[in-house]
Amino acid sequence: MPTQRQEKYEKRLSSILRAASKVIAKDGYDGASVRDVAAKGKIGLSGIYYYFKSKDEMLFAIQHHAFSTLVRQLKERLQDTASPEERLKAVIDNHFQFFVNNMDEFRVCVHEMESLSGKYYKSVLKTRQEYFSLVRKVVGEVYGRSPSETDLATLFLFGSLNWVYMWFDPEKNADIDELSDQWLRVFLNGINKT
Repeated sequence: MPTQRQEKYEKRLSSILRAASKVIAKDGYDGASVRDVAAKGKIGLSGIYYYFKSKDEMLFAIQHHAFSTLVRQLKERLQDTASPEERLKAVIDNHFQFFVNNMDEFRVCVHEMESLSGKYYKSVLKTRQEYFSLVRKVVGEVYGRSPSETDLATLFLFGSLNWVYMWFDPEKNADIDELSDQWLRVFLNGINKT
């Protein structure tokens, strides 16, 4: 059980990461500064540097958290699903729900992967590759085609899911489950009615 001190640490860390995600999503990694993050999070610069040595480390923490969470949650969801279509629905729902609830983090993950370097880049890349492999396996179960066609179908799925931040409006698109169902139907059947 976490101590009160650990809970306070985690709460402050989450607050900083939310502020950093907002600033980087708005201004881009190059345009963002630690000072901007401190102002957005209403925390002193020394408080930021207590948690992070650099802006690079903050960017890494945002992306590492996002992809580690996606992998963990997808593995949990896939344990309870049997049919290939249900597993694909779990993939779509997992990705969609996570990023709809974390739009700033999503923008950072989509646009700022190349801003990472060295060990940070390698670590996030490894987790992203694990996530891609999990999704590719499910797409392969549904699609049942050659490896290159399965890769293409998986990339198509990610391409469509990763564009959600450009059009999703929680007031207009409130029913996330229905959107996940629609996504599954389009992915499985295309846009033709037949």
